[in-house]
Amino acid sequence: MSFKNIFCQDRVINLFQKAITNNHLAHAYIFAGQEGIGKTLFSKELAKAIFCQHSGADACDTCSHCQRIANDHFPDLVFILPEKNSRTIKIEQLRYLQDVLHVKPMESKYKIAVIQSADKMNEESSNCLLKTLEEPPSYAIIILIVTSLESVRETVRSRCQIIRFSPLSMAVVKDILVDRFQLDTKQAEQLAYLSNGSIERAVLLSSSRALENKRWLVDRILTLEMNDNLSFSKELFDEWHIQDLEVLEEKRSQVKELILSFLLYYRDLLVCKTGEENLPIHFIDRKEALRSKSKSLSEDMLFHILKVIKTSLEQLDHNANINLLLENMITKILHLQFGRRITQATF
Repeated sequence: MSFKNIFCQDRVINLFQKAITNNHLAHAYIFAGQEGIGKTLFSKELAKAIFCQHSGADACDTCSHCQRIANDHFPDLVFILPEKNSRTIKIEQLRYLQDVLHVKPMESKYKIAVIQSADKMNEESSNCLLKTLEEPPSYAIIILIVTSLESVRETVRSRCQIIRFSPLSMAVVKDILVDRFQLDTKQAEQLAYLSNGSIERAVLLSSSRALENKRWLVDRILTLEMNDNLSFSKELFDEWHIQDLEVLEEKRSQVKELILSFLLYYRDLLVCKTGEENLPIHFIDRKEALRSKSKSLSEDMLFHILKVIKTSLEQLDHNANINLLLENMITKILHLQFGRRITQATF
């Protein structure tokens, strides 16, 4: 695989091919964009292009360097990622990285370090990384992969070149699901709509009861009443089998998917309300019901509800109590939707 197999990132590919050709690679980059759109894959293909034994601005995929990078056995390329069931990059991992970078490259003039989930570093880890970024070895290229730039400290951001990655188009996601994962066209199309441009999320949704859960969620929200907030929260945990998950991070991941489904639902209502025909409806098989529901809601109300949902997503990433988080989010949504005054809730 080489750059030609990276989808929907032509601008980023052109930027790096020029940098490789002109020998103008920076010491540190931040690859920013939503999960599952190919940032980690691109970093690996970039490393192959840089380390390739054949001259050019792309990987040959056949030389020893390309082959070993593809198999994760190249000494001058290191990946740092959260340990299993951990949400953060620990300071011990950053200290290990410092030790690795102090050793000169073995088979190239560069040594590349890729830090996945770099926006999940705590203050101690960020300070350790900052020391490395302030005085990087001349041969080092450090790549931070993040979904949220806002979660990266300004002192770290200011020392990196920020590269923004685009979501994949729905057509590309659908084609990948059909060609690589042998899904039927109709299912692939549904998942492409719901994935919001993320092939990783589309694949995850395809391997669970996700489509059934989301259809149930939409149908249930359409019938909610003002006083359903607590009973609905319990229904969600039961229907989505959240309580059945034993590992906290698995529960958090499932709740995140649930909140994203709320976000897509109310975003679809806003699209129906504004009449923007060029924007896709994610829950396309519920389009008429969504159009009907949108008539009873104002644009201002929908914007406020979307803000509540986005805030809940942010709180989820900061170790909020997931049961209380969900109850508070639903309560605020219903208060807004039914025009009641919201009392201050604490997450």
